[in-house]
This record gives sequence, structure tokens and C-alpha cells, in this order.
Amino acid sequence: MPNPKVSDDPGTSMPSRRTPLTLFAFVALALTIHAARVMAQRILGMATLAPPGSTWMRTFDAANRELRRRTGGALALRWYAGGVQGDEAEVVRKIRVGRLDGAALMATGLGQIHRPVMAFQLPAMFQSAPQFIRAYAALAPEIERSFDRAGFSLITFGPATGARMFSQREIRTPEDLRASRPWRWPDDPILPALYQEVGAVGVPLQIPEVVGALQTHRVDTVFASPLAAIALQWSAHVQFMSSQPASGSLGGIVLSHAAYASLPTDHQRVLREVCLQFGQLLLRNVQRDEATALQALAQHGVRTVTVDDATRARWLAVFSRVRARLTGVIADAAWMERVRTAGGAP
Repeated sequence: MPNPKVSDDPGTSMPSRRTPLTLFAFVALALTIHAARVMAQRILGMATLAPPGSTWMRTFDAANRELRRRTGGALALRWYAGGVQGDEAEVVRKIRVGRLDGAALMATGLGQIHRPVMAFQLPAMFQSAPQFIRAYAALAPEIERSFDRAGFSLITFGPATGARMFSQREIRTPEDLRASRPWRWPDDPILPALYQEVGAVGVPLQIPEVVGALQTHRVDTVFASPLAAIALQWSAHVQFMSSQPASGSLGGIVLSHAAYASLPTDHQRVLREVCLQFGQLLLRNVQRDEATALQALAQHGVRTVTVDDATRARWLAVFSRVRARLTGVIADAAWMERVRTAGGAP
């Protein structure tokens, strides 16, 4: 069979055999560029006990959007909400071994990194919220250095809403608490000291277990802020709430040194700025929603327990003995006194 003629006219020539190779090279280059862009995006794995949809998570999600915007999508946070990564002690362990990059922690979790920080959450350590705020502002730089020595970068650190006592029976006096079945957080040294002081026996439970224990009456007393009690669904299983929080509370965002150091300097700066901005927003949002939470609790029949001056004095004496019990356990006496006086207490 005769060979087909190949025209000398370029317009009618057969396609070059090099065309598929050229196309392949183009596709490979495009994939390489895409892969480089994907690799350039850094996503930090972050854990929190805050439930999905809560005030805390809505603010964290808004901060993540701002972080993405300011870094052109190169840095983002992936939040594991609702305790799916474990309780705070487990989360801190995961950060230490590199399974998580960081977390939003309460005082109990922060205390797993640097225990003296829990002095801020001792009962009746401060007489007012402004005292609490002045104390943490005065000592924050020193606390940041302590976290740094422990291998963590403390990105934000500040006050959170104080915890009140919620119960299924009215608790007005220390003797009432002695007769209750109170919950205690296994990693928290403060509530066990309180229960020992009044003669109560705490039931150790991780936070996700508490709602079931309230439903089955395994426990009948818990401590939380009103907003947290609603978000965690604890408020649906109690009838009483103390009129005032017994203590202040702390919260903070931490990253491991390795995770923080792996970020470019400009991304470190943006991360801190965004977390500071939205940390202040979170405080305002929580304060706003806390007032709404108190109204909602009253509407759902949760009664506020008030005490007279004599009973309050008895509670303050109990709290003073709790602080004495924990001196040397949480921190030495010198640090305890510095925290107390930094807020302006006499």
C-alpha cells in the first residue's frame, strides 16, 4: 500500500508528535503551581470545649475569617469545638506532642501549662471585676514569660465570666453544699479544696459527661457561668442558681512553640493582632449575652438564691480557708499575695 503523501503546506500538515508532550508539561506545571499554593496555606489545628454555635465559637469563627482575609488565605484556624479533642488536660498533652497546634483554654487548661495562673480563679480572691482585670493586666507580661519557658506561646490572656453555683436543690449555706452531690472537674484543684472544706464529696466527671449525670441525678450541683450553663445544656436540669459568682475566671489562646515559630514573622504579628481584636470582642459579646442568659434562666424557672450578710460572711470565711489550703499547691504564698494586691486589694 503506498505511503500517504505528506503535504509541504504547513496549513495541512499533520499534528506534531511533540504536542502531547507540550500539553503534558503545561498540565504538570499547572499542578505544581497549584500544589505550591496549597502547601503555602497553613492551617492550625485548634481545640476548645466551647460548643458549636455558642457565643465563643461564633467569635472564633469570625476571627478565623479575618485571619484568612488579612493573610490572603495563607493562614487559617481549624477549630475542633465541643470537646471532641478531649478535656483540657488531654488537649494540652496533644499540643505538647504535636497532635494539635493550639487551643482556647479556660483556667484549668492554662493551669496544666503554668499552675500559678489558677490563683486568679480562687474563690473571693478579688472583691470586684475591676480588681480582677487590674491584676491580670499587671501580671500578664510575667505570665507570658512563664508560658514561654514551658514551651507555649500565650497569644491572648484575659478575664472570662465568673462561675455561679447551679443546683437541683436550694443551696444557701455551707451545710447545704455538704449535703449535695456536687460535680468536680478532675483536673481542677480548686473545687475539691472547697468540697473538703465544707465536708462534701465531689463526683469527678469530664465536662461532656456532666449533662448526663444531671439527668440521672448522679450529681445535683455544678459550677458554670449562666451563659455556659445554657450552652452546655446544664441549665435545663437545675432549679436554683447563686446570686453572685464565687470567683473570677480566665481564658486564653495558646500555641505550641513549634507551631508559632513555624509561621512567618508577619503572620505571627497578624495572628496576635486578630486574636487580641477578637478577644476584646468576645469579652463584650459574652458580657452582652450573659445578661440575656440571666433573663432566659429566670423565664425558664431557675430561681436565684440570695443570702444575708451573716451567711455571706460564713461563705467568705470558707473561701479564705480554701485559699489557705491551696497555698503551696497552686502557687507559693508570695505569688498569691502578688495576685491579690495587683488588683488593688488592701
